[in-house]
Amino acid sequence: MARPLRIQYPGAWYHVTCRGNERASIYQDDKDRKRFLATLEESVDAFRVEVHCYTLMSNHFHFLLKTPEANLSRFMQRFNTAYTTYYNLRHKRSGHLYQGRYKALLVEADEYLLELSRYIHLNPVRLDTQKDSSVEEKIKTLQNYTWSSMPGFVNPKRRNAFSHYEDVLAYMGGDTRKGRKRYQEFVMKGLAEKVGNPLGEVKASAILGTEEFIEWVKEQFLDEREWPRKDYPHLTRLEKTIPVEEIAEVVAQLYRVEPQEIVKARSKWREARQVLIEMSYRVHVTKKSLHDVGQDLGGISGDAVAHAHERIQRKLLKDTQLSKRVERIYQTISQ
Repeated sequence: MARPLRIQYPGAWYHVTCRGNERASIYQDDKDRKRFLATLEESVDAFRVEVHCYTLMSNHFHFLLKTPEANLSRFMQRFNTAYTTYYNLRHKRSGHLYQGRYKALLVEADEYLLELSRYIHLNPVRLDTQKDSSVEEKIKTLQNYTWSSMPGFVNPKRRNAFSHYEDVLAYMGGDTRKGRKRYQEFVMKGLAEKVGNPLGEVKASAILGTEEFIEWVKEQFLDEREWPRKDYPHLTRLEKTIPVEEIAEVVAQLYRVEPQEIVKARSKWREARQVLIEMSYRVHVTKKSLHDVGQDLGGISGDAVAHAHERIQRKLLKDTQLSKRVERIYQTISQ
């Protein structure tokens, strides 16, 4: 299966979704949901990403994001890892919480922002349990649904600090009483009438935009020779990879060991080896399979990489000095 295309540039908009492993729930109760949103806020602050809409469902979530600094992959890696670590520790489990990689559609905001926001906010009433409900019942469900940005679009008192509302409301005349009323009516219209699904117009499983926007993306970010002729099925990532040898040099310099000593599988420099695996995971998790990452790290398995990542994440929660050391290394290799 071809890996998803990741196009990143300053000011890009994305519709991001992620499902629970085997479609299982990713929240057990409201405490998990509150921690999920708190982790989202922390990640947004750290990476200066903008959240414009969101909806939490039982086994997946939807985000409408803007990335002023072209850092979607780093943001999502940090966010998903932080929440998974919390969830696994609280519920005494291990392994993957999510089903594969997150899905991110590059969005042409001017054409699709409004429709996409409605699609995201209507998710709570698209469940099978809601299919026989009346329009009035669905409206009540949406008005009372806590785990969505929709209440904040209607009532400023129900807003959270990390969400942005003005860009979407600008299409309705602005963040005013009249503009908020128009937006509410626009969303509710999707219950009373059959409206199109904007995701039905996605190209290459990666871009939601007009042909002109797609051509612009091609010209700016893709080598013409790599652009497939039919439905773009085999697009590859644009982000460059960093050889493990280069990562090892940075880690080894801090720990004052030889790089080759921590690249090999059975290294006596335990912490340096753990940090090397973590750095390789962060840099390559959205570009290479864990199997390939493991092969670069002395031929270990992809599961071994994932387990090492989980172990050091637990350490980072408790060891402030190690956390600062890891972040310093990561900033160095990311430059």
